[in-house]
Amino acid sequence: MGDMDQDDSVDTERSSDVPRQDHQGIVHSATDRFLNSTRVLVEQVAQAGGAGAQAVVPESVLSSANHMLVSMRNAVESAPQVGAELEIVLKEIRAKRLTIQAITAELAVLDDQLEVLESSLAPLQAWSAQWSKVQHTLLHSLDLRAGEKG
Repeated sequence: MGDMDQDDSVDTERSSDVPRQDHQGIVHSATDRFLNSTRVLVEQVAQAGGAGAQAVVPESVLSSANHMLVSMRNAVESAPQVGAELEIVLKEIRAKRLTIQAITAELAVLDDQLEVLESSLAPLQAWSAQWSKVQHTLLHSLDLRAGEKG
């Protein structure tokens, strides 16, 4: 009886393996069918895409669309290069600012020179004012003496 129990258990295991294998076979076969269906669908989409809009859209619409695309391309190509023009304007602004800075520096130096010249001429101006007074006094006193003698 012990041998029979063993044989029954082996048979039971074998019989339980058969449905598992069948189950795995069904899953593999379903997966294969799904993959094949997906491949067929992708191929059909690719063929439709290969034919493109030309297979579906009338020629007049295609020619209008092509003409519009060509017009848009020409418009974009003929549009001014704003970036290049902006760069030129910025360079000009920088150059003018540098010119103003240079002129400002020159004016500051000129102002310093004029200040030194002015301070240098101040004593000469004072001496000239004193000389005018001396001159006026001498002439006035000479006029008085000439009037007394006459």
